[in-house]
Amino acid sequence: MQDLSKLNWDYAHAHILKFQVSKENIDVLGHANNKVYLDWCEVVSWDHSKTLGVSFHNYNELRCACVVLKNNMEYLGSLFEGDKVAISTWITHTDSKLRISRLFQVIHIKDNKTVFRSEVNYVCVNLDTFKPMKMPDLLKQAYKVTI
Repeated sequence: MQDLSKLNWDYAHAHILKFQVSKENIDVLGHANNKVYLDWCEVVSWDHSKTLGVSFHNYNELRCACVVLKNNMEYLGSLFEGDKVAISTWITHTDSKLRISRLFQVIHIKDNKTVFRSEVNYVCVNLDTFKPMKMPDLLKQAYKVTI
């Protein structure tokens, strides 16, 4: 079993999950569809949040959530059925008030090359009004910069 922490990550202390491209992930061009990367990143983001002590249950109790405001994506290569990837995330910025940013990096395990990178900016919103709101203490404490 390969140590995924030894891959060419942009930063140390990566929160890493592993995925394999399935037949269902393949689009009409014969490679993994662009939206699959986003689905994987969402899974990694939630998993990372849980390890930081924040779950969907907490969001529901607090009546707030961090939602995507902006997503800058770079597709740097293609993936095909059967390819194995490791995906990492880090919190790269927080103002501890309204906003946090995450970096996602997808590495094709076979050749240790980055095939996707995404910097996502989130804003904390009230789940009843969907208007921005200040982060509750739980989010301020959990979502600290990890790079």
